[in-house]
Amino acid sequence: MPHFDLFFKTEALRQRLEPHLGLIPPFFRFTVRTGTPEVRYFDQKDPMWKGFPFPVPAKTVYVFDDAIPARALGGGMDMRASIRVTREDTDDEALVLRIWHEILHAIGQPADDMARRAAEWQSISERLVWAAWQSLARQTDVPFWHRKFYSWLTERAESGAGGR
Repeated sequence: MPHFDLFFKTEALRQRLEPHLGLIPPFFRFTVRTGTPEVRYFDQKDPMWKGFPFPVPAKTVYVFDDAIPARALGGGMDMRASIRVTREDTDDEALVLRIWHEILHAIGQPADDMARRAAEWQSISERLVWAAWQSLARQTDVPFWHRKFYSWLTERAESGAGGR
């Protein structure tokens, strides 16, 4: 059961998002804090990551809202994750899904592979709904499908498949 120190840069971010952390299964445990952990910055020449703060200590997650030049909204690896909240982010539950996504990466789960692994995590009826959904020109990159996929990845991690 991974236990992370979850830092919210500001008290306002903490008050906004902490009430929604229950979306993330109890397999993940958090000690919630306000402030900034020790961070490092990714490749300053890469516009995707320039200025993006990433925690140094293992088992640390950092949620921040800085106006930074980086385009990345999140990153996770090696038991660490960082999540950026932008002014355009209005759906708090979607932001918590972003946190869940990055902590899945932090424990070595393939959180970017929702469509590629659909046959592994969907039931037959879900595959039919997925196909119908797409045939109506609906995007599958929505919270409904993310919750199902991230739940499957969490169960996969609990069983010891892939990741840490």
